[in-house]
Amino acid sequence: MPAMSREIWHPLFSTFEPRHRFTLESPARGEGRCITVASQKGGVGKTTTAVNLAAGLGLAGSKVLLVDLDPQGNATSGVAQDKRAEYAHGATDASISYSYINAILEDDSLLPNIARTEYENLWLLPSCEELSEIEMIQLLQDDYFEPWRDQFRGLREYFDVILMDCPPSLGGIPRLAMSVSDQVLIPVQCEYYAMEGLSQILPVIEELRDGVQPELGIAGLLLTMYSRELQVSNDVVEEIQRFFPDLVYRAVIPRDIALVEASSHGVPVYYYQPESVAAWSYLQLTREVFVHESA
Repeated sequence: MPAMSREIWHPLFSTFEPRHRFTLESPARGEGRCITVASQKGGVGKTTTAVNLAAGLGLAGSKVLLVDLDPQGNATSGVAQDKRAEYAHGATDASISYSYINAILEDDSLLPNIARTEYENLWLLPSCEELSEIEMIQLLQDDYFEPWRDQFRGLREYFDVILMDCPPSLGGIPRLAMSVSDQVLIPVQCEYYAMEGLSQILPVIEELRDGVQPELGIAGLLLTMYSRELQVSNDVVEEIQRFFPDLVYRAVIPRDIALVEASSHGVPVYYYQPESVAAWSYLQLTREVFVHESA
């Protein structure tokens, strides 16, 4: 792929009002790719990565759906979208309880549950309270797995990229997400026990490959919360790059107050501090993922 100008890869350096090149019903350019962002550990930058990668891919010209599968709804609030938002097809009642889980159980389309965000080419399937119910997750796994898979496969017709953000776990919701995904993106915090965390999630991916999703791959390992001043951060980067040279992204996400502040305002970092170190780091990740998507 030829080199691209800074303006193409980061349009916010040229002032313009956010615009949408697509409608919800616009078809994807091809069969959309589904990526689950997963880790069994909390606090590793998983939701931050899902939000900012989704926003970055939208800025790069992809039509993107961010799926919030965490009952805490942090990805939903990360794009300033209330869990009871105005949905794409007019469900505006603040007391609405109908969720996309209900849609799957009743074999209804998921499109009415998708909210349009104010960010370029980015849509959201918001979190819902049912995701916190163990019985509901078990029901989806045991009796409604095929409808679950069919519904998310159907969304590939409308989106170039579907990014799924999961709660910190390796069972339940993350398994359901990975079972309908093409790839898993794994954030790896630059701290001790990073390798131990990978030793737990990689066998789960292999198990799913041997079962319900034989085509499941690893999108990449993303090093997060890097601090150049800390020797442990540098050691983890070196170790992960040595053990997984073909899987680790070149992008390394630093600890940056811009990410914390952007999240607190419900804004992707590109729209909050576009020239911050964190914004440029997620921009590099976006380029890596976008080039793969366009290949």
